[in-house]
Amino acid sequence: FDAAHIPGSLNVTMVKAAVGTRAAWVVDPNTQVVVTAASDLDAKRMALMLEAVGFRQLRGYLAGGLPAWQAADLPTSTTEAIDVATLAERLQAKQVVLMDVREQDEWQDGHVEGSLHLPFHELRDGVPSELRKRAAQKPLAVACSAGNRSSLAVSLLRRHGVHELQHVAGGGVDDLTEYGIELTEEETR
Repeated sequence: FDAAHIPGSLNVTMVKAAVGTRAAWVVDPNTQVVVTAASDLDAKRMALMLEAVGFRQLRGYLAGGLPAWQAADLPTSTTEAIDVATLAERLQAKQVVLMDVREQDEWQDGHVEGSLHLPFHELRDGVPSELRKRAAQKPLAVACSAGNRSSLAVSLLRRHGVHELQHVAGGGVDDLTEYGIELTEEETR
């Protein structure tokens, strides 16, 4: 998705069984959906997972996926993907604002002081003004625990008009400690 994707599309990765649930959290099940995936078989599987959680407006899948889209000379977008080591460097240099899209309990267990926290599914209806304000000052580096929820969050942010984004792929917030970034715990009430 980072290297090339259809503008306005949402990236819901198929690596976990929760893929249908994640999609249902961010897309109204009455929305007309066309699925694209790495293969036609994956697209069909994704369609079945979406149908299982209540999507009834599935219009099909893009045969041939993104390569077919590109072969038709249709537009694509990209998102800068960075690894955790690069994120740590950019945080230390104060070049980015970290946006942590993990759930509240994960945030409380350890987060980077000064980072923005908004679980990915809360981006469904738009971008809060504080987040827009911070995004206008510096690029947002969007992270979760492994890179899947953050990729979905990046696609939602792009859809809502935030474009200075970096997707933290192949790792997440907890991995920052390996690069000298301290995590702060928050007491539960």
